[in-house]
Amino acid sequence: KSELKTDNICQLHGLHQQYMNCLEQRFDGGLITNFFEYFNEPWSLVLYHDRFEELREEIRELFGQPNQPGEESISDKVCQIVDEDLAIEEKTKQALLEDYANSLAKRAIENRFFSYLSYNRYHLPHYATRNMA
Repeated sequence: KSELKTDNICQLHGLHQQYMNCLEQRFDGGLITNFFEYFNEPWSLVLYHDRFEELREEIRELFGQPNQPGEESISDKVCQIVDEDLAIEEKTKQALLEDYANSLAKRAIENRFFSYLSYNRYHLPHYATRNMA
């Protein structure tokens, strides 16, 4: 019998399915047969960590920072595109991904995430860090 703590379920409420290891795609593909077991797997520990919400807030802030003064941030670009039309064309999507890949925000987010994992490695031992290579 699988057990999932009530507090953990509460931590999942409101999270996008991408945070849950591409939940929708995995379920549709038949890779998830038992949600209780799925959310008890080691990868999900970060979702229940007491500082995870703080990390998500910091990442949102980093998305809002422009590369250069006077430039739009990745977050601003996405909001502008979505405000114009909810259906994003493939070329626009690719341009956004390229902007993100070359942005200071991407490096800052990666650095912050790996710092978070390193700082919390005692509680989150299942995650690889940059120093493990």
